[in-house]
Amino acid sequence: MSISRRGLFGLAGGLAAASVAGCGFAPTNSGGAANNSLTFRWWGGEARNKAYQSALQIFTQKNGTKVDPQFSGYDGYFNKLNTEFAGGNPPDLFQMDTALVSTYAAKGVLTDLGSFIPNTIHLDTLYSAVRGAGVVDGKTYGVPSGSGYAPVLYDKTVFEQAKIPVPADTWTWDDFGRIAGEMSKAMGQGKYGALDASKDDSGALQPWLRQRGKDLYTGDGKLGFTKDDLAEWFALWDKLRKAGAICPPEMLSNTDSATGNHPLISGQIAMTTGWGLAQMAPLTQHALDIVVVPRGSNGKTGQALSGGVLLCIPAKSKNPEAAAKVIDLFISDVDAIKAMGMSRGIPPSGKALETLTPTLTASDKRDVTYAQYVADEVAKDGLPNAPTAPPGYNDAKTALDSAAKQVAFGKMSIPDAVAQYFRDAEAALQGAK
Repeated sequence: MSISRRGLFGLAGGLAAASVAGCGFAPTNSGGAANNSLTFRWWGGEARNKAYQSALQIFTQKNGTKVDPQFSGYDGYFNKLNTEFAGGNPPDLFQMDTALVSTYAAKGVLTDLGSFIPNTIHLDTLYSAVRGAGVVDGKTYGVPSGSGYAPVLYDKTVFEQAKIPVPADTWTWDDFGRIAGEMSKAMGQGKYGALDASKDDSGALQPWLRQRGKDLYTGDGKLGFTKDDLAEWFALWDKLRKAGAICPPEMLSNTDSATGNHPLISGQIAMTTGWGLAQMAPLTQHALDIVVVPRGSNGKTGQALSGGVLLCIPAKSKNPEAAAKVIDLFISDVDAIKAMGMSRGIPPSGKALETLTPTLTASDKRDVTYAQYVADEVAKDGLPNAPTAPPGYNDAKTALDSAAKQVAFGKMSIPDAVAQYFRDAEAALQGAK
């Protein structure tokens, strides 16, 4: 199961990143005495808001510290936060986009949580693969709230109608191409076996790279792969495109939102990356299911578990000690874990998984049990944890989207598109430092 695209995959963070980069913040410690209240800011829908407030009531009951909840939608969230940072009055604790933590950490406005670990924040409670989601340059600036991975979501009903076996957990990229081609033929004209995922960085390209011992980025914020790697990646999808196994580029305009217009839901494709059951299952009467992204020839999944959204403490928090206790509540307290449920994604620990599983719906149980399977496979892979997305990530992601579409629409050769991507992405990463 994937965390929502806004929380894990495609992020609407470009404006936020640009805005904070221009603020010229200086790191400042609060220096204030601990008090009996704090403010906590987050974004989310009604279900998440209710869950957070229930958990915060539990915190107040157990710790005696009052929490002032401040919540909104995602749009404008970081603009308001940046204004408060610039004015020196940010909330004491706030929810952070995983892809933006490096940008904020680089400006010195976040508290290094190392002084609270392990005595206050029990980070070892979490799966080892997600603990580093908020780590920048060896320091922990955010604590993850969930776990997620890169799945392939498929329409089981359509597979059954076509009398084609569904993808297996052991499938490879060769299997993917074969199955997508078979499904395209079975589904008929104007329908395709799979989504064109050539532009999907974390949902497809990253596991493909990690299967080869590389990654999207290095620990020091540079590209983690070569031009030859990207050329091979584009060639893989170009071959599938020309064979009619994947959708044409015109169909990609409806793939960034979980709506009835998504080609999987509208019946135009049979498989897609970037989404999980929680987002898509309610949109269709068909039976949907999930499988890992195809494995490499070495059998590795290449999965990089995500930490979902993070919780961070500003350097100017007026009550960092209490804020740290709130963070620990979400990862350690059974009552708070129950209150939050699945509102922030797949449970990030065995403790949370064990706590929640008895009360989950059938589809949620499928999500979490499969996530446990993937976590076990990640451990078998033995690969390093993926580096935190560096400053400039959003512009680098946009550069991949542009280059991939230039190839898909036939407007640019693969070598020229690769050159364009490296030029734009390297400039974005370097300029953000």
